[in-house]
Amino acid sequence: MGPNDSVFSLVTADPGLPRPNPTEAYWQHIPHALADVQSSKLPTDRDFAIIGSGITGLSVARSLLERHPTATVTVLEARALCSGATGRNGGQMAANAGEQYMNLAETHGVETAGKIVDFTFRNLEKMQELIEEYDVVELSEMQRLRKLRVFLTQGKFDDFKKSIARLEVDHPSKKGLYTILDADAVLKEYGIHGASGGALLPAGTVWPYRLVTKVFERLLEKYPGRLTIETHTPVESVEHISTLASSVTNIYPYTLRTSRGPLRARTVVHCTNGYSGHLLPHLRGLVHPFKGTMTVQDPQNSMSNQGTAVSWGFHYPPSYDPETQHLGYGLYYLGQSPKTGYFYFGGENARLEESISADDSSVADHSVEHLEVVLPRFFGKNDRSDWRLISSWSGIMGYSSDGLPIVGRLASKLTGREGDGEWIAAAFNGYGMANSLMSGEALALMILGEDVSDWLPIAYGLGEKRLRETLTVPMAVNALSSKL
Repeated sequence: MGPNDSVFSLVTADPGLPRPNPTEAYWQHIPHALADVQSSKLPTDRDFAIIGSGITGLSVARSLLERHPTATVTVLEARALCSGATGRNGGQMAANAGEQYMNLAETHGVETAGKIVDFTFRNLEKMQELIEEYDVVELSEMQRLRKLRVFLTQGKFDDFKKSIARLEVDHPSKKGLYTILDADAVLKEYGIHGASGGALLPAGTVWPYRLVTKVFERLLEKYPGRLTIETHTPVESVEHISTLASSVTNIYPYTLRTSRGPLRARTVVHCTNGYSGHLLPHLRGLVHPFKGTMTVQDPQNSMSNQGTAVSWGFHYPPSYDPETQHLGYGLYYLGQSPKTGYFYFGGENARLEESISADDSSVADHSVEHLEVVLPRFFGKNDRSDWRLISSWSGIMGYSSDGLPIVGRLASKLTGREGDGEWIAAAFNGYGMANSLMSGEALALMILGEDVSDWLPIAYGLGEKRLRETLTVPMAVNALSSKL
């Protein structure tokens, strides 16, 4: 089997349900009181069934409850509350549309590319507004700061500068959004070694699990008769009942088969990200899981704490080692806790079959070891003997074949079922914090019949052109094979 066949098999595989025994994410080491919440008996006949309890599922639920005066909403979660990607991520509130701008403009046109930049930066602002609205700033350790993007090769730095220059020409209002730094400034002003150059942009860091669980807690208090959260209730299948059946099934045409029995619903909302292909087999390959590795490392006071001022991203060309078959994916991401000084550091260097996987029940030792070796070097410290590994875990992201989220109504050819009441917001390609909140809000408004086309990028939609040209299995295979 050649590399393309192997990639094809991996991206089109059934991701299955979230594994019942995931690695323990540091963010969740103190479980919220609602971690295992569920009704004494599974409710049924609900207006909206939302599958997934991360930031996207939360956003959809909140928007539906606020915008619809009587809607009943049930959030279904296979494991504990917020135990998927949101509860396992890097804690980074950062956008990457500027780095991607050149490619976005060439693929989607200047106007849509500009909308994607606007959308992602506005999403980060709205995240910060949500944290303030629910008074979770201190609890979630939210910091407004600047992200330092560090480019480890001249080629990467040159590509970045070209992309930002094009952004500023096409959209003059974006001038000043990015501050370009030369290698000397990156070293002297920020103490980062090995850079060819860098850039500063507005960003933030947050303890995402604490935010999501707190907002869910408040929503349950505010809408006790209309919202239920059902954790440890995996949805095993979704069925659509023909409208020739009884009047009850006309109103609630969907039956969700769960581990705790059936639930009937009027509308089904998939907020399942990397796991989307399990209940939606026709999406397999268009969306695929990608397993990330995270660590918490304690530099033991050998470093000054920069956690209130800066977070970091380190960019390098993807690299493949034929001997070990390890693929370096081209990005490390780093934040620092202002309270403890701990570094939250993630990035992928693993075999393809380890990375294109929906199994977060293990974390590869060599991936963790790699992150332990790499991090101190960025700060000019080649000896890590006094640094302590506090925690390591894995998490499952959702990637699309064309690198953009999917937000919209699912046509029958994507669900394999009759009916037009299934919707999805997923595939955030590692940048959920810059997309999920507003994608969930947009989806809820679309479900309620509102027009969001002036702010939701059209490229996120499930239009015929995208499904024909870029949201395809061959595109996913090509994108991954090109790294090998």
